[in-house]
Amino acid sequence: MDWAKAKNIILVLLLILNLFLFINILNIEETFAYSHEYRNKAKQALEQNGLTITCNIPTNNNPIPRISFVKKDKNVNMYAGIIDKLTGVSEVVLRDEYYSNNGKTLIFSDKRFLFSDETGGITLPVDNEKRLDRILKAWIKENEISKENFVLDDIRTQDNRVIVTYHQLYKRKPVFNNEIIFTIENEKLVSVEGSLRIFYDIKESKKEEVVSVEIVLLTGKDKITDSITSIELGYFLAHEDDLYDTMVWRIQLSTGEQVMFNAYTGEWIDPNSSI
Repeated sequence: MDWAKAKNIILVLLLILNLFLFINILNIEETFAYSHEYRNKAKQALEQNGLTITCNIPTNNNPIPRISFVKKDKNVNMYAGIIDKLTGVSEVVLRDEYYSNNGKTLIFSDKRFLFSDETGGITLPVDNEKRLDRILKAWIKENEISKENFVLDDIRTQDNRVIVTYHQLYKRKPVFNNEIIFTIENEKLVSVEGSLRIFYDIKESKKEEVVSVEIVLLTGKDKITDSITSIELGYFLAHEDDLYDTMVWRIQLSTGEQVMFNAYTGEWIDPNSSI
């Protein structure tokens, strides 16, 4: 074998490979620079149109599916675990909606569940948000409410009560209709309520491209009445009879108002439409 010739062929192949990799790196850098330039210009355009943004502007470059929620086997009480954990009632009747035992009550009604605890057995550190968040997330897992992860959405004080709201996550995106709300009074957990959909199975439909939030804000700027403090991409059931949850951009204003836009079309959505 002519090793000198083989060596030359290998060197040529390595040079071609290096050239190919170099061109790819240049393309990536050019794309990144363009994306960075585009975002800077888009932010300037938003500010010139009177929109003040005090938060990070998220990006999304991948198609995202709509999702639907499907009930589990109708012949199995899918709430058996939570009933036993929260009330201690182990003999569960398939279609019963009310369970009560030793000062703890669990009710299933109108697509929601409500748990109340009159025992005052759970004390919570309302003055320490991080610790409170860890304890409440652990409470969700321990009581078999859901195996999915949840994200803290809001903590507010109302009279002498602290109300903490969580949203279920699906592939790291919040599902805005799937909430769990904790009510704490005098540092004691008094009630927990939430959507029954958190017990259902999730199914995906086809993936669709998402409109950038900059374009959504520019075309829907008349709906933005104050400075923007938070922008999130998540799922929302716009109407009760819709088959799928739609991906939306949720815009939080400094006034506390929420504005939503369909992330697939850019159209404005009434955040109260599914209530």
